[in-house]
Amino acid sequence: MAEQHATQIRRHLVCMIGLVFVGLFTPIVYADQQLTLFDFADGFDVQSVVTEHADVGLVGEASEQSLDVRLSAHLRNASIRLTSPGWDLSKYLGVAIDITNRGESDIAVLGTVSVRNDKTSLDSVVSLKPGQTDTMFIVFCRAKAPDYMAEYLTGMRAFPGGYLSHWITPDLTKLDTFTIFKARPDQAMHFSVNRIRAIGKYQPPTEQQLQSEFFPFVDPFGQYVHSDWQGKTKSQADIDLQLQTERNDLAANPGPRNRNRYGGWVTGPQLESTGRFRTQKRNGKWWFVDPEGRLFWSQGITGVRLSQSTQTRGRENYFTEIHEGGDFRIANLKRKFGADWQAAAAEQSHDRLRSWGINTMANWSSPDVYRLRRTPYVVAMGSGINKELPLQLDEAAFRKVAMKRINAKTVADFKDDPWCLGVFVDNELRWPNKNVETVADTYYKVVSELLDERAPGVLYLGSRIHGSGNPRDAYRVASKYCDVVSMNRYQLAIVQEDLPPGSADKPMIIGEFHFGALDRGLLHTGLKGVSNQQQRAAAYTDYVRQALENDRIVGAHWFQLTDQLVTGRGDGECYQIGFIDIVDRPYPEMIEASRKLGESLYQYRESGTSN
Repeated sequence: MAEQHATQIRRHLVCMIGLVFVGLFTPIVYADQQLTLFDFADGFDVQSVVTEHADVGLVGEASEQSLDVRLSAHLRNASIRLTSPGWDLSKYLGVAIDITNRGESDIAVLGTVSVRNDKTSLDSVVSLKPGQTDTMFIVFCRAKAPDYMAEYLTGMRAFPGGYLSHWITPDLTKLDTFTIFKARPDQAMHFSVNRIRAIGKYQPPTEQQLQSEFFPFVDPFGQYVHSDWQGKTKSQADIDLQLQTERNDLAANPGPRNRNRYGGWVTGPQLESTGRFRTQKRNGKWWFVDPEGRLFWSQGITGVRLSQSTQTRGRENYFTEIHEGGDFRIANLKRKFGADWQAAAAEQSHDRLRSWGINTMANWSSPDVYRLRRTPYVVAMGSGINKELPLQLDEAAFRKVAMKRINAKTVADFKDDPWCLGVFVDNELRWPNKNVETVADTYYKVVSELLDERAPGVLYLGSRIHGSGNPRDAYRVASKYCDVVSMNRYQLAIVQEDLPPGSADKPMIIGEFHFGALDRGLLHTGLKGVSNQQQRAAAYTDYVRQALENDRIVGAHWFQLTDQLVTGRGDGECYQIGFIDIVDRPYPEMIEASRKLGESLYQYRESGTSN
């Protein structure tokens, strides 16, 4: 068993080796760049583990012992905590923790690393089937890159060698606490923990290397030059082969059974048909109901569009080849489909989503794609208000501004369209520090009244509230005016997500979430990172299942369809978060997971099982 475990871990490490963390161009073997923090071998003091509603012990031979952990059910805060006097881990890329599921059910184990008295922590998740061993990888984010790099690299939230920026940046020189807990508070868990270690060398390129060896670092397809990985496109022949292979795959996998044209549940109950999407609470659970009266739960992907660009002006030396507008996605779609690329790619978008079990083109998707009306879609609108909301919001003045954005012309395409699931207005507004209830009441009242007047019958999906700093008053007021309260939730556990006390009984929808990894050529995981593509797919599965288990949540939308470019979008985001890469190649792990979810979507929502 120990030998099998070691083999699994070695295989996992090989999967993580040298695909982005280059120092500068030679792949780093993590096994050669690590510092053991806890190994639980003979002599480890179990009494040093701080437990909360948990039991711990040691299992295995003395030299190969693991920490055996049992977390109690029905307790949100069941956890274990391991502490030390402190480590300076600033020279490492992250922390790896090997975990084995010793129970009989699928589990999602969460982990954080932090400075003990600081609420700021870095986190990750590992999802495991019974008997499975895999590695949780908590990647380090940093507040500052070496000063000299700003002279050579701009407009990117990550640089080669391990620099990832994030608003969460604990002091890596004082890390001293690991907390391990669970995604589902009501689930009992039994697992073992082994070999907690810092891995990889933080080694940004030197200034001399940036001057002499590094540029250009983007190939003609928009991929990172200085590393290789599984699925990297290297020629037009690769693109041609991928196209034919995917066409065969889509033909063989047309989509989930028992669905109507909207993706509603044909073999489920027949409810009132109104010709539009609506919401209904049934047997204690909220649902969408599709235009034909079938239950509908929105499994969606944002950003279904044919464009993905990056800034090239002033950065011409970054690129082997520069495309018009810096749009590598369009350039690659032209390579793939030829002269009729727009029509072919738009049609393929719908074919893909149906095949993958996805039933919604979510926010930021292109009207040129969703207007084909083969997949339900949401509309993204703006009210004209500044993202930073004021302490006082004048209703008459705001109404005048919003009327210019929400008018007969802007709603004409969707107001009578049965394929329109609903409308998001604005995104991640920043609420004031006080007087929130009054400001929110004015804001949501004006928007809801304008939508009711200009697009009656279209569901108002809210403003996609985001961030721990947003007051609970905003949620309560949103529930008063919105048909569905929306929130962007980049978290690891949402199964018990709810509206605050005093809210109206309304459904909720997750407008954005994602997970990324560093094994496919990009330099940043995105807002939530995991160890590899297999774990990315597993985290996606677990997140959607948590949403399905929540009686109030009626949909969860992944952000986004396409990986961002290694050189960043307009605000520098350069995340590995796509269902497809920049050369339009699907990630097979994500597609397999999505198909399985789509096939069992309604049975799981109804009964909590996939059968």
